[in-house]
Amino acid sequence: MKTKKLIAAAFGAMAILAVSQPVHAQFLKKLKDKVNAQLDKKVDDVLSGNKNTAQGSASSSAPSSTTEDKKFFEKAALSYNFSPGKDQIFADDFSKDASGRMALSWKTGGSGSVEKFPNQEGKWLIFNEYTSYKLKSDKALPSKFTIEFDLATHSLTDTEDLGSIGFGFAHDNGNTKFISDAYNDNAITQTEINYYGKTVNNASSETKINNTVNFPLAGYAIGKMHVEIAVNGQNMLVYLDKVKVLDTDMFLKSTGNKYFYISAPFKLKHDAQVGISNFRLAAL
Repeated sequence: MKTKKLIAAAFGAMAILAVSQPVHAQFLKKLKDKVNAQLDKKVDDVLSGNKNTAQGSASSSAPSSTTEDKKFFEKAALSYNFSPGKDQIFADDFSKDASGRMALSWKTGGSGSVEKFPNQEGKWLIFNEYTSYKLKSDKALPSKFTIEFDLATHSLTDTEDLGSIGFGFAHDNGNTKFISDAYNDNAITQTEINYYGKTVNNASSETKINNTVNFPLAGYAIGKMHVEIAVNGQNMLVYLDKVKVLDTDMFLKSTGNKYFYISAPFKLKHDAQVGISNFRLAAL
């Protein structure tokens, strides 16, 4: 009796094995097809220059398109109210500058280079890390004016490679030192775009303003941001891609001359690049 049971069990196991073998083979075939398809896609992405796949999680060439970010920009656009000055004082797109040289109308205590910028049209003044830039003209800015420029960024990995970019106004037009904030080297204000922390900080050494706002900067690892500044007496207004990040008094009534500056990040990692173009200064 026991022998019969063992024989029956053996036949049962053989039957199961006979059925499972083709099922297992089908599973392996499907898995192989899936892996091959993924490999084919990666090869196609590399050949077509898709850096997102070929080099990891590099950001897109445009601001982030997540649902939250779209809502953020849509909401901000409702309060957009920037009016550029009509009396142009100075404009520069670096089209007349020699490639590979420092821009003729700008000065710095370090160096910079006018070049083509990845994924962008025209020429750009590309920054060197730990360097500040000012206009060569020593003529003080008027009491009411606007400044506009495009800020381009390019990183092969993500925004953490870009660090922070600061711009604002100083009491003098000297160019021997790096302006790191609003409190040193005769600076008055600074708006700091912190790509690493995804925030924008505004500070004034005169009015003691110091505030930080969150900003969806993850999508700007590769891309272009339009910056708009309006100064009307004591008040300073700043828009980043039509998002208002500042609208308050940043100067005292007794503030004397003001000169624009922009400071590159302390460190640019993994061959990241930052540059400006399409600069325009106009009186209100």
